[in-house]
Amino acid sequence: MPYHNRLKPQASSFIQPSSIQYLLCATLITFANHTWALPEDSQQPINIQSDRAAQKVLKDGSERTEYSGKVVMTQGSMKINGEHVTIHSKDRKVVRIVAVGKPARFQQQSDPSKSPMKAKAENIRYQLSKDTIVLANGAQIKQDGNVVSGERIEYNIASEKVNATRGADSSTRVHVVLEPMGKESSE
Repeated sequence: MPYHNRLKPQASSFIQPSSIQYLLCATLITFANHTWALPEDSQQPINIQSDRAAQKVLKDGSERTEYSGKVVMTQGSMKINGEHVTIHSKDRKVVRIVAVGKPARFQQQSDPSKSPMKAKAENIRYQLSKDTIVLANGAQIKQDGNVVSGERIEYNIASEKVNATRGADSSTRVHVVLEPMGKESSE
């Protein structure tokens, strides 16, 4: 299964703030048609290093495996770091990965000639079934000099869109930096 599309904005369109009490939609950015992972990533084994691991089979037959203590998870070019990583699976297929840390980090290489996409937040939730990554609490995505940050960022792989929102605290706003097309980044 391919993982995700590149963080390379073509254009941005802003959503007007709504009256939602706790979160305000701040920006919606459409990204270019690049793949977000090397094609061979999904064919690679998942490797996990941690201080502790515990697996639990739930009543519905699904499994939850919890790793804690400086967790490093890799699969091909994908890398997830956190103090606590939980893998949810059903019928031996991973359906969701949750990483928690101060911050937790997600990184993925989409093209060997480009810089990797890097994301960080206190909570990273990767929903494989919905092709969505949700970053919460101090969220940031960076690639090739482009940066999107906010309290919550949702990236939908299928539609190639990012939705960033600010928190309830009005001093925390969404911040977007878009590099001009063709400008090389020093990331």
